Amino acid sequence: PFYKFIIYGKEFKYDYGQPVKFNSDGIALTPNGKYVYYKPLTDDRLYRIQTKYLKNFSLSTSQIALHVEFVGHFTTTDGMIFDKKGNLYLGELENSRIIRIDENGKVTTVIKDKRLIWPDSYAVTDDGYLYISCSQIQKQPEYNTSMHLPRTPYTIYRLKLPGY
Repeated sequence: PFYKFIIYGKEFKYDYGQPVKFNSDGIALTPNGKYVYYKPLTDDRLYRIQTKYLKNFSLSTSQIALHVEFVGHFTTTDGMIFDKKGNLYLGELENSRIIRIDENGKVTTVIKDKRLIWPDSYAVTDDGYLYISCSQIQKQPEYNTSMHLPRTPYTIYRLKLPGY
């Protein structure tokens, strides 16, 4: 609730003036299936939990919550995905870029491009291509009276990942 989500140089708000706040949206499973990573869309905090706790149906919600790990502050993103090497990719909504977080937590910019208009969903192929859909959510009418309406065509980009 305290993060100020900035799009186009101003706080992202509904037309009626309230800040836009989305809860958990980005979610990704590590290649070995050991962890689920997730985060709120309109915040830069990243969390993870071991899947063994999610599979244990004898645990209550509050017991599961005790095993959530805070990974760190990284970026806002609407989606995320791991490659087979264990790198986590997130689309940075506020700066039109894709970042990679390696297994040691090091952040690298993979690409920055103004055409990445709300990078949303991802797929990684076995031969190292990252597919990125751009949904233009910040241009929807409920956030803009008319100045940034979405423009077709919506896009899906393909990017060769470094090291493949």
